Amino acid sequence: MGKLGFSRGEIKSIAGLASVIASRMLGLSLIIPVFSVYATGLPGSTAFLAGLAFGIYGLTQAVLQIPFGYMSDRFGRKPVVAFGLAIFGLGSVMAAMTDNIYVLIAARFLQGAGAIASACIAWLADLTEPSRRNMAMAFAGISIGGSIVLGMILGPIIGGIIGVAPLFWVAAVLSVIAIFVTLGVLKEPEVDHRTTTADSGLSFAKIKKVAITPDLLKLDIAGFVLNACMIATFFNVPLKLSESFAMSELWKVYLPLSFVGAFVMMMSSRKADKGSARKVLTGAFFLMFVAFVVLAFSNGLPSLLGGFSLFFVGLCVLEASMPAAVTTLADPANRGSVVGVYNLSQFMGTFLGGMFAGWLAQSAPEIVFGVMAVGALTAAWLMNGAMGIIENEPEPVAIKS
Repeated sequence: MGKLGFSRGEIKSIAGLASVIASRMLGLSLIIPVFSVYATGLPGSTAFLAGLAFGIYGLTQAVLQIPFGYMSDRFGRKPVVAFGLAIFGLGSVMAAMTDNIYVLIAARFLQGAGAIASACIAWLADLTEPSRRNMAMAFAGISIGGSIVLGMILGPIIGGIIGVAPLFWVAAVLSVIAIFVTLGVLKEPEVDHRTTTADSGLSFAKIKKVAITPDLLKLDIAGFVLNACMIATFFNVPLKLSESFAMSELWKVYLPLSFVGAFVMMMSSRKADKGSARKVLTGAFFLMFVAFVVLAFSNGLPSLLGGFSLFFVGLCVLEASMPAAVTTLADPANRGSVVGVYNLSQFMGTFLGGMFAGWLAQSAPEIVFGVMAVGALTAAWLMNGAMGIIENEPEPVAIKS
């Protein structure tokens, strides 16, 4: 990464934070492909309760993004991230030790309560220069994407050999490792931007000021659309792929896509860092629009794989460029809170997108892709109109009393 202009300290920070986020994501993604089968098989469980156990993670993530982001602004990134990882680990242990669906729901609720995404993104932004921030997010995004793909591949294999419950133990161990990295390797920014004055408390009025800021509002809506589309696609497409691939063969689809996605992510991030962020964001959402049109009219494996590939590439680009846009617009003293609003929008998209996709999956999956196509086109229009988004040197958005 030295050739890309990163200092030694930035390289260490990016690698450390990426490993923390990736460890947590690996623990989560190991469960995704086998969770529904496992949860519906528990004594007294129903499809509704299993779905509630699966989705409630996103709900608590959404609700707690802003408080965790604010606490990281007020008390520092390191203690807040370590605390969130501990909560996630505790929820994982709770899930591993139960065969009761109601306890599993509570455990997933607790896992989601470790809402560290806002603090981690803000921390990464603290420790990297704006001119290299998209690239830094891209490296973090590659590690996250790799963890998700690895989890989707290994989850069914490991679960088939030793059972699903031990996968929660793996998630707990990974969270402990991430805590050691957070406390022992990572450092806070040299310039401390924490808010410590008496009137600096979190309030609805301050959050409202962030939420209604025009450029940030556009990014928040786009973040909602992005996650809703992501979760709905990963719910519907694997069901269609299962008609042609066994669960143990899905790596044949995900592995090559992950390499292509990583390459495109790096190239687009470099372009965004050079002043073309608006074009990158608009183009990626338009690519997703095309993907959903293809998927809506898909009538065979080639068109299914083609549409899914276009979606995956667009997703990889946006997973790096969207957080970079948010953090660049945010004032450093309130960066965690601003990112918290954005992540609130994202996880609400995850929660509602999953419910919507599940509701229509059996009866009318084409409608899901049609709605997502409209959403992606709307997001592309919003990005094209957001003239101030990290084009050259934007003015950060501060939260004032």
